[in-house]
Amino acid sequence: MDIKNIPANTSLLINAHILIYHLSDLSIECTDFLDRVADGDLEAYVTSIIVAEVLHRRMMTEALDKGLISPGQPIKKLKANPLIITSLTDYITDVEDLLKLPIKIIAITLADISASHALRHGYGLFVNDSLNLVGAQRHGIFDIVTRDNDCPGVSGVTVWQPTDI
Repeated sequence: MDIKNIPANTSLLINAHILIYHLSDLSIECTDFLDRVADGDLEAYVTSIIVAEVLHRRMMTEALDKGLISPGQPIKKLKANPLIITSLTDYITDVEDLLKLPIKIIAITLADISASHALRHGYGLFVNDSLNLVGAQRHGIFDIVTRDNDCPGVSGVTVWQPTDI
């Protein structure tokens, strides 16, 4: 479903891609969506896994954008030169600023780890996707904003997607 048509007061899980597209200025629709979150029109959630994914991706992007590593295998390049990591700061500032929005963070529990296997088995989801969905469902959240096409078949989950990316 189109991200622009999310009804007011909907509680949503925001996937990492949506935050990345906003932070990278790649999607006006993702930015407009987060403006609605900022205005209190939507109730937004992320999991601790999603926060870690955004931090990780933004770290890689910062190293590339600053020319500290060349494209291709950024993790390998940063592991080979950890001093580069110590010089990176923009990624954490970006994510901390983003989390000043009224976005609630859901911690993943041991029970979520066990319950997530059913989603992987039933729908072929990857580990992080299944953990994120189970954590959201534990909080009564059955709407997800994502660019992924992994979740549309999951029973009881409504998927909202940007159309400009």
